[in-house]
Amino acid sequence: MSILINTLTSKQKKVYSAIETYIKSKGIPPTVREIGELVGEKTPGAVQGILNRLEQKGVIKRQVGMARSVQLISEDNTLYANPVYVPEIKKVSRRNVDDLLNIYNINSYTPLPPIIASPAENCFLICCPDNSLFESGIKHDDLLLILMDAKLKDGDIVLILYDNHALLRYYYENVEQENITLKADTNLLGKEIFSRNEVRIIGKLKGRYTKY
Repeated sequence: MSILINTLTSKQKKVYSAIETYIKSKGIPPTVREIGELVGEKTPGAVQGILNRLEQKGVIKRQVGMARSVQLISEDNTLYANPVYVPEIKKVSRRNVDDLLNIYNINSYTPLPPIIASPAENCFLICCPDNSLFESGIKHDDLLLILMDAKLKDGDIVLILYDNHALLRYYYENVEQENITLKADTNLLGKEIFSRNEVRIIGKLKGRYTKY
């Protein structure tokens, strides 16, 4: 592989090095915009042109139509862990709750490091639907990684559907088996004890991505 790297121009080596550094530090590939920022190239088309030439020379490969799909090709494959592509859905509602991952409810597929999302797990991403756990540091429009079919324990944060509203709550078992306790930082609903029949637990919060 070092022989192939030596065939690159200085600009191509700069882009390759930026991709390599980003993957090693973040665990996922950079976007075209992020590559441009790293190498000081403001034109996405110019970055795409360099990536095309790197692909032609056999040092990277990409998946068409996928964001963050740049993979470095190396003999020992130590530079890159194959990502898990997780669907980012639009919303949770009564209409789609039984089929959240239908094609019409998926915005895109986002690559995540396998240490965060296992291929065997039933996960999706969704923008945080409310500010009920704002004091806990979870803000509206944070990107949430939700694990469906998860075994729950007291204190887990869960995404629920209640009265056609998707909400985040802390989950607790109740002494009365037919009820569960769902707590928010601010009790705007005026209740914390719910019948298991009146709420739908969509899944458990596994990860969160926020903008500063």
